[in-house]
Amino acid sequence: MRPIRMLATDLDGTFIGDDDAMFRLWQDLEAAQVFVAFSTGRHLPSIEAFYAEHDAAGRADACICMVGTEIWLRRGDRYERDAAWSHIISNAWDKDAVEAILQAIPEAVMQPAEWQSEFKSSYFLEENAERCLGQISARLAGEGLEAKVVYSAGRFLDLLPARSGKGGAVGYLASTLGIDPHDVITAGDTGNDLDMMRSELGFRCIAVGNSADELRQVTEPQIYHARAPYAAGIAEGLEHYGWLSGLDG
Repeated sequence: MRPIRMLATDLDGTFIGDDDAMFRLWQDLEAAQVFVAFSTGRHLPSIEAFYAEHDAAGRADACICMVGTEIWLRRGDRYERDAAWSHIISNAWDKDAVEAILQAIPEAVMQPAEWQSEFKSSYFLEENAERCLGQISARLAGEGLEAKVVYSAGRFLDLLPARSGKGGAVGYLASTLGIDPHDVITAGDTGNDLDMMRSELGFRCIAVGNSADELRQVTEPQIYHARAPYAAGIAEGLEHYGWLSGLDG
């Protein structure tokens, strides 16, 4: 049976942060038969480590990893990568050329190798961020390069294929599963979650109570700003939309 509803949630600072609230939410989602997708900057081994650290009995039905550049679907007790998504986002992506542009931005410091991938080039950017981001965008355009620039938490900079990102990945996954956009809810806490909260995607969204200012200040009708933090904020948002109360959302 195909799932009817999907929650796509960020992990750190959103689903993770309050263990008691997280496990209550997980039980409620399972009881409500909601398809759960983690949408995170983490890679799959880090998600597996999260399961082990929390002795978690549950597993997400899908993991959208590395800021929307990888999709992993659960098959029994393991995950399989969606090769079709990798093929879609590979179009017009030139990682070497993108990284050559970043080499000219001294404020951008490359993150450790474990956070790099064939479809993700990641940096720390803490100084002169506004100016540097303008320079990066201008140089990408000047070189005719297609890349998505994602900056969040005043520190993290990701360069991704133009067709990737959390929003595109969630939309692709919902379409593949036959889930209507109105039956997708996304949840997050920082700027890199805004990509899956864009109004044109047709999703309903939750900004948890501990969200960073870059998300807290966005006031659009599709985004519910919860008062409670972390998983309790997700639960509050799902109750607002009727998903955990048996009401029509």
